[in-house]
Amino acid sequence: MLRWFFGLSLHMRIAIILAPLLSIGGYGMMDLWMNKDAPKKENHVAMQQLLVEGQCLLATNQCKLKHDAMQVSMTRVDAGKTGVVRLEITPSVHIRGAQMALVQAGVEHQVVVAPMKNGEVWFAEFPESLLNPSPSALRIALAQFGRVSFAEIPAQF
Repeated sequence: MLRWFFGLSLHMRIAIILAPLLSIGGYGMMDLWMNKDAPKKENHVAMQQLLVEGQCLLATNQCKLKHDAMQVSMTRVDAGKTGVVRLEITPSVHIRGAQMALVQAGVEHQVVVAPMKNGEVWFAEFPESLLNPSPSALRIALAQFGRVSFAEIPAQF
């Protein structure tokens, strides 16, 4: 079979190699052209409000939030640096991302939240100066596939 293939002219060999690639590429391009005006499917995200179990006192490490299977505990731990406050967030289910903000006199200060190496515990570090004057609320949002769990709780550090 190889003897037959290499016995063909150069133009025929190139045509035999390129024909399947051009037909597959043409099929894909035709599909894109035919579906360019099709309406996009909207992805709806479920919003779930986390409710505080008991009282949320981060100074004494007693802050638990819950909604159905999602349970979140927040604890204040030693940051190892002076002038830095560190919060650890431990959700009961896997999350894709988290955002947090401190609200002071109507102004929202974003706090960076990042996962630890194992990915099951997340942490937020921010300067202690954000606690003076005391913030009025702590906002948190936890993202999963297809849903976002959120809460706004009175900040008691």
